[in-house]
Amino acid sequence: MARNPFLDWMAPEDFTRGEGRAELSVRVREEFLQARGWVHGGILASLLDTVMGSAAGSLGGRVVTVDLSVSYLRPATGARLYAKAQVVRGGESLLFVEGKITNEEGVDVAWGKGIFFRVG
Repeated sequence: MARNPFLDWMAPEDFTRGEGRAELSVRVREEFLQARGWVHGGILASLLDTVMGSAAGSLGGRVVTVDLSVSYLRPATGARLYAKAQVVRGGESLLFVEGKITNEEGVDVAWGKGIFFRVG
């Protein structure tokens, strides 16, 4: 995988991917938080984009995001978040992926759907 400064900043741990699936976790840092002390929605969207893109890319080639939809279910709090995704449908050029983020208690905090385009 090519170097990705944004991903370096997010500092994912336990990053695994293969066969149309991907998982990762992140330690929640102060710079991830919004004014109320919850993880900012942009961080959650970025985590979903990262894990879903990784699931899509695990099937071969490079991919870019065509469409990303996020449903925020509840405030994301705690010291660690877990993200996982899987490709639910794919063709020659487009891959449809679903993902979710859970907190330390295993409670869903966000769901996502994405469409990814194979660029190479």
